[in-house]
Amino acid sequence: MNRRKKKLLCILWVLCMAGVAVSGWGLYREWKPRAEAEKFYGEIRRLAFPSETTAVSPEETDGLTDRQPERGAPDWEALKAWNPDICGWIYCPGTAIDYPVVQGADNDWYLNRTVDQKRSIIGSIFLESKNQSDFSDDVSVLYGHHIRGGRMFTPISGYKKQAYYEAHPVMYLYTPDGDYRVELFAGEILNGSTGYFPLQFADEAERAKWLDRLLAGSVFDGAAIPVPGERILALCTCTYEYRDARYTVYGILKSLK
Repeated sequence: MNRRKKKLLCILWVLCMAGVAVSGWGLYREWKPRAEAEKFYGEIRRLAFPSETTAVSPEETDGLTDRQPERGAPDWEALKAWNPDICGWIYCPGTAIDYPVVQGADNDWYLNRTVDQKRSIIGSIFLESKNQSDFSDDVSVLYGHHIRGGRMFTPISGYKKQAYYEAHPVMYLYTPDGDYRVELFAGEILNGSTGYFPLQFADEAERAKWLDRLLAGSVFDGAAIPVPGERILALCTCTYEYRDARYTVYGILKSLK
């Protein structure tokens, strides 16, 4: 092999190693905030549910839990003392959804901040800023990121399949004012730029019209159907069918008392 070929191979090797280094650094930069955020959320779970001695960390289960479907409410005194913006806790058995819910003055603050208000691409699960913090509106909306690795609201995308809904038809919402079983009944893809959620209906006719449209276009067949007067919880995350697409699942709030 002549000197020119050796030099060319050396250059190619250096470029290859540089590419590997850049790629590795990119993966590390993406992984590091996810790991830090999940470590933090693991700590706040232990603060909220100190009696759950059998609970395992998300690192051990990739976020999945084997805890009982229904459990006691979190320690609201401890959570509120730590961050008064915490207004709920959302939990879906058998999935990674097990997070505190916060509400900011707008929908930007917690989009890229964890519940301790530190900047992070992971963000928080947060309640629509225009909603009542006690979930008393006709429709209350929760937002969360779609994160690689199944964290935050990523599992919601699973509800595009009927089998996933049938495996996880219920979530639980815990609040300082009461605890709820969330019976999921519909899911839809909507445009995040033009779509909207009706937080309050003018009358029952408007509500019925909205529900008829939602049920007719749902991507899965839910077992439950809301009746007049029942409040609804919407859980919204990013999806990638088109630019600014969002996927939202809807559930009926049923008091556990």
